[in-house]
Amino acid sequence: MSERSKEDKKALLKKWKAAQNKKYILSKTKVRKLFQYLESQLSETPCDNTLHFTEQWLTNNLPQEKIESVIAELNEMGGYCDCEVLLNCYEKYDIET
Repeated sequence: MSERSKEDKKALLKKWKAAQNKKYILSKTKVRKLFQYLESQLSETPCDNTLHFTEQWLTNNLPQEKIESVIAELNEMGGYCDCEVLLNCYEKYDIET
């Protein structure tokens, strides 16, 4: 197994630190509320492979001009439908239970 160079290690550390300090569009409070809403909706209705419930919550809780940016951020984390928002974005937002 090859050793990483000192420069590679520095670059990886810099990338990790940047990820730790990432500022998300939604506050942790809003993310918790979104996840609670999605859990409630998906417990009654199966995911239809869209962001139907996510978009519904965003429309009711955010200014219109932020919605597209939040959806893009969720997509970057692997949230392309309501169930994926829950499964893939939860750890990225680092929500404590």
